[in-house]
Amino acid sequence: MMRHVVNVCLICAVCSAVAQGQFPDHCADGSALPFAAIEMRHPIDDHCGRTGNSSAPANSKLQNKVKDNFCAGVGGKTPEAFTPQMLVVLQSHTRIPSGFKKEPADRQPLSVLGEGKLVRMKGFLVEAHHADLGGGETVNCNGGTELENDIHMAMGAARDTKECDSVSAEISPHFRPASWNEIGHYEHYNKSTKKYTPDPAMAARLHAHAYRITGQLFFDASHKVCPCGTTCTPVRASLWEIHPVYAIEVCKSGTTCDENKDEEWLAFDTWWHSLAPLKKLKGPHSHPETPH
Repeated sequence: MMRHVVNVCLICAVCSAVAQGQFPDHCADGSALPFAAIEMRHPIDDHCGRTGNSSAPANSKLQNKVKDNFCAGVGGKTPEAFTPQMLVVLQSHTRIPSGFKKEPADRQPLSVLGEGKLVRMKGFLVEAHHADLGGGETVNCNGGTELENDIHMAMGAARDTKECDSVSAEISPHFRPASWNEIGHYEHYNKSTKKYTPDPAMAARLHAHAYRITGQLFFDASHKVCPCGTTCTPVRASLWEIHPVYAIEVCKSGTTCDENKDEEWLAFDTWWHSLAPLKKLKGPHSHPETPH
């Protein structure tokens, strides 16, 4: 009897995975993912499709499909220049309800505001971590490991930007390059304490440069905006973010870091592989897990 139950459970798990589908490694027109030259296939790509968890509510599935759009740049589109402050201003003009289980059934009003556009933003990294390791989220089929969750990047206009004044860029786990995954190690998650603790050596390395992030403009309707002066989590100044990230570049040393000059930026993957291994330093404070 027990063997029968186990077999049924295994069959159900397989059926669920099949129902959720594979994640496409190309766009509808056949073009490759924006970072195809350095992409890596992961187990999540074989069982978690664009709408995420098959048991998620319809509104969540709709949002998941938008979240997982890697094709905003199809047709050779030029990214629209954005700044962190522009995302904050856009938030102030947004009247779409948001919050836990409040994802809209119709995202056309968000499309009118710009959701789905290809954008590029210069900023400084405030903090980063592999998000939702406590229980996952529906877009990633509720996986609990690093390679099954987004990397949350809090970005600011200046090096000393507070996290509560930051905006977000999210690196999807789908086909995530190995070098990009290292960004999530800015902080490490302790499953026992359910807290994230910064890695001082990694933080120092990643803090030192300006970044240019390219990706899709997206409105995360699953949360409430949480700027400085409020008591809530996760802290951020806008629900408008870059999600998913298509490209990450680092400002070249000795340049002005002009976001409009391609020659002043180096692909993060190239930069990362040029560096010496990190040496461990003593760790600072830790903070509890907050969903992103």
